[in-house]
Formats: sequence, C-alpha cells, structure tokens
Amino acid sequence: MAILGAGSMLLAAALAAVPATAGAQAPAPEKKVVLVNAPFTGKGDNLPPDALSLNACLTAATELKGVNEFDSCADQNLGPVPESGKSPGFLQLTDAGQYDAGAAIYDHALQNVGGIEVTFAQYQYGGTHADGISFFLVDGDTSLTEAGAYGGSLGYAQNTNRPGVDGGYLGLGLDAWGNFSADTEGRGAGCPEDYQAPDYLQVPLNRAPDNVALRGPGQGYEGYCLLATTATDEKIGTYKYGDLYGTDFTETLSTDTLEDAKRLVKLKITEGKHPTVTVDIDFLDGDGWERVLETTMPFEAPDTFKIGFASSTGRATDVHLIRHLRVETFVE
Repeated sequence: MAILGAGSMLLAAALAAVPATAGAQAPAPEKKVVLVNAPFTGKGDNLPPDALSLNACLTAATELKGVNEFDSCADQNLGPVPESGKSPGFLQLTDAGQYDAGAAIYDHALQNVGGIEVTFAQYQYGGTHADGISFFLVDGDTSLTEAGAYGGSLGYAQNTNRPGVDGGYLGLGLDAWGNFSADTEGRGAGCPEDYQAPDYLQVPLNRAPDNVALRGPGQGYEGYCLLATTATDEKIGTYKYGDLYGTDFTETLSTDTLEDAKRLVKLKITEGKHPTVTVDIDFLDGDGWERVLETTMPFEAPDTFKIGFASSTGRATDVHLIRHLRVETFVE
C-alpha cells in the first residue's frame, strides 16, 4: 500500500494525450497527481503509521496482531469470506457476523488542489444485504482516529447513541440495506428543510435498498445532512418492520457471491469553494460507468482532506471488502 501525502514525494500521473487529427485540436488531457494508491491486496507490511485499522483486516495477511491492527482476518471468518492468507487479498471491513463493524482511516492530510477523484472496488455479498459501505472525507485539520455511528449511519453520520465522524465534510453511502438516506435514528439532526430526507424516509424503519447517497458536513450529533440520494418515492414492497422504496438504478450493490459482487466506484469533487460532486458506478455488466448522483456542495470545501472507509452489519449481514483505492488531485 503506497500512501503519499503533502509532505511526501508525489507520484505524478498524466493521462496519455490523444493525438490531434487534421482540422481538429485534441482536448488537453487531464493531469493528475496520485495522493493515495492502496491496492489492499498484500499483507500490509508497508502501511504507514497514519493508516489506522478499527477492526478491519487484510485477508492476505498471515499474522494475528490485535483488534486495531491491519492483521490477518483468520479470526474474522464468519460467512463466505476470502481465504485467509491468500494473495491477492482484500481489505475486509466486516465478515458476515451479526452486529459487526469495521473501518480503515488515514489520519494524514491530503492536499485538495484543483479537485479530487477517488476510485475503488467494493464488494458486498454473502449474507442478507446489510448494512453497506461508506467512504468519507473530513476536514484535514481534524484528528481522524474514530469513525462515526454504525448501523444505518455507515460509520459516517450520527445516531441517537453515537456522534458522527469528527470534522465530517462528505460521506458517500453505498447502502445495500437502505437506511443511510433516511432521517431516522437521529441522522440529520438540525438540518434545514432543503437538506432533509423525503417524508417517506423520515418514517422509522422505512428504507430504500440498493441505494447510493451523499451526506454533508457534521460534527457530533448535529448535521450530516442528506445532499443527494438515488432513492425514489416508488414503493416497491414491504417487510416485517416497514415499507421499501426504489432506487434510480436497476443493478444491486449486494450479491450472493464474491464472484458477482465487484462494483467499481468513482467519486469526483471539482475545484472551487462549492464544488460539484459526481458519483459513477461500473456494475461490470458491459455498460461501463453509470452516473448515479450529481450535486453541488452548498458548503465550502476544506483545503485538505483526510479519508476513511467504514462498514457494519446488524441482524442482517454481508461480507464487506475493498480493493484498489486510488485518490488523485488535479493540476493544470
């Protein structure tokens, strides 16, 4: 795992220029600087001290060290998890056990110069489709040592029993179960009307499965307001505790097997005080990248970010894995 920050030598990566054709000028290629390149496929021997595990593990690792170490997943093996000690591996946030949670955070400020683009592969599978995975960014001036509330808050937002992540700026929820878009359980407290969940997702236990959502800045038990969601107002069914609502895309975020679970995710934040945020997903169905969300941030972007992943299970579960994290910033 190679992680390079503001104080380190950066790996410059420029996209290949498209040759100009006669009578037409080729567009200038985007130039990027790599801030984080973390495949998570190895044993984690080269992890820097600013990368912190909160009950996450590396499936390729062979040594058991402790709960908050990037160590072997041999003691976190409920459900159809990848074979422990086998390379190439994954970052495992949870196995398929009930009421499990895990996070991987990087307590190192990354420069936001010209915007930022984040890509990674996520895998949710092997259980009853809960809860989901979050990727989040916090203000780089924050000491990032803990995640936020778990369950439907996915380690980013708050709930009635636990505060959200410190200095939260933006949380992306890849929400198989469907509560991250709901202003229930204490989420979104103190948010203005324009940034509250729709009425049908303010009813306790209603949810929108296989949903992608963005939540904004927050601190403690206030904020983390809903900015955008793929949830629709189409009621698609009921379950034991409430109603189920649809989402804007037809594919699922969670599957039955690891072989079918891979989804590529791209989060892009443009430059400027109030950047545009886009979320694209490649479901690997042959159709390439699909734009699932786009919104303008009503809150000013910080000059630096820190980042993290988090995931959880409840009565319903899944295995939650990450691979091939890449964070880049843009240069002129």
